[in-house]
Amino acid sequence: MTSISNLSNWQPAARYPVARAVNPIVARLDAASGLQPSAIVTLSPEAIAAASAPMTASQRYQDLGADMLKQLGAGAVIPLDHAKLPAALDNKFALSITTRSGAKVDLTLANAGDEMIYQVSSSAELNEDERKALSELAEGFQAAIDGMAGSAPQVKLGALTRFDSKFVQSVDLHAQVAGADSVSQTLDFHIDDVGRKVSIGGPDGKAEVNVDTSAVDHLGTRQQQAKAISNYLAQFDQALARGHGDKKLMAMFKDAFSDMNRTATAESRDELLRTPARWQLNADDHATLTGLSDFSASLTQTPKSSNPLKPQQEDTFSYDVSQTTKIDGQSHDDRSIGQSQQSHLSAEYHTAIGKSGPPFFDGTPQTQNYEYHRIDDGAGSKVSLHYQYGKLAKASMEQMARQSEHVYTFMLGKLKSEKGTPIQQSFVHDLLPSLTSFDHRKGDDSLNDNIFLLGSPGEIVARKQQL
Repeated sequence: MTSISNLSNWQPAARYPVARAVNPIVARLDAASGLQPSAIVTLSPEAIAAASAPMTASQRYQDLGADMLKQLGAGAVIPLDHAKLPAALDNKFALSITTRSGAKVDLTLANAGDEMIYQVSSSAELNEDERKALSELAEGFQAAIDGMAGSAPQVKLGALTRFDSKFVQSVDLHAQVAGADSVSQTLDFHIDDVGRKVSIGGPDGKAEVNVDTSAVDHLGTRQQQAKAISNYLAQFDQALARGHGDKKLMAMFKDAFSDMNRTATAESRDELLRTPARWQLNADDHATLTGLSDFSASLTQTPKSSNPLKPQQEDTFSYDVSQTTKIDGQSHDDRSIGQSQQSHLSAEYHTAIGKSGPPFFDGTPQTQNYEYHRIDDGAGSKVSLHYQYGKLAKASMEQMARQSEHVYTFMLGKLKSEKGTPIQQSFVHDLLPSLTSFDHRKGDDSLNDNIFLLGSPGEIVARKQQL
């Protein structure tokens, strides 16, 4: 085992050449104290082997995060003042956990060139329950590392959202992975009692998902949320295809959206209706809502100039979507419920004339035959329920969708034509007859499928006919 004296210049961080097979000590006392650490966290032979060069980032970090967190949960950690990490790091994964008792635990895995750096500290002694709760996050920490360290970065945060809230107050993760053109891929994640947030940044663009978990009144079952998330992901794919967006960035956005929005704890409708809430919603209420916590999410690609002769004509893609829910009224018997969703797509891209694929540009006039598209779409949906004297008096759904596309056709670099195709559809539907005939025994989705979420003008027309 590596002696403590070897690490005296790096008190809370241990650095090792990747090629060396060593047992790094990742928890230790301040050297000035002259005492021995109350616990020494070591890594398994398999984890040490994963740090051997030459390896990919994914192979290098395999099992390291899980091993550190599991062993951290097996013993106490002495409080430390973090030493400053090197300014130049290739990859970094930092996990910070705050317990209900107020203890803050920090773990960092990083590498600079061929050296691995391990850093662990706790601001206070951890009791048995806290150590167990931290150990249960080991696989989630490793999954997040594996996702970001892969050749195609992925967002894998689902397991980090499922912690024991009796002992863990909040979890934060920062990941930074070396990318192309000296632009790192980053991920920042935070979760606590009232919300969840993930931010993604990198060479392809940025994305963010915020979920408000402070209100539980309008939450659905896990099955209902799964259906709602699936419908949203289908809409994201439609936006991606229409706006010719970046598939890799959208894939990360979809993963983040899915993981952040799985907030339900109820498995069945009966269990849901027994959940304590300020105003207990009934089966009709839940049947007309998405079942999701309120959220906002956005994605913005890095603009690119594909045509060297007209660099001002950039290829862009920007998309945002959100949900807000309001429950109000003088009493439970005279309450009102409103849930709104909105989305907006803005994009610009080039295609070959009459085709969907990109044109070929080499800077010569002969390759200046192309079409330049500008997309500006929006959609909105709102469900409103009003109760009087304990009975549902009004129930309606409003939906709107608009699409606008301008196509500019260029021949030998000269604008030859411009065509705009604006489309808009909207309607208001009375939900009272549907709710009257709705068979609640069928479960969450039997009515919700027919009135759910956003859509294109064509889908609005189809929904009119269906309803």
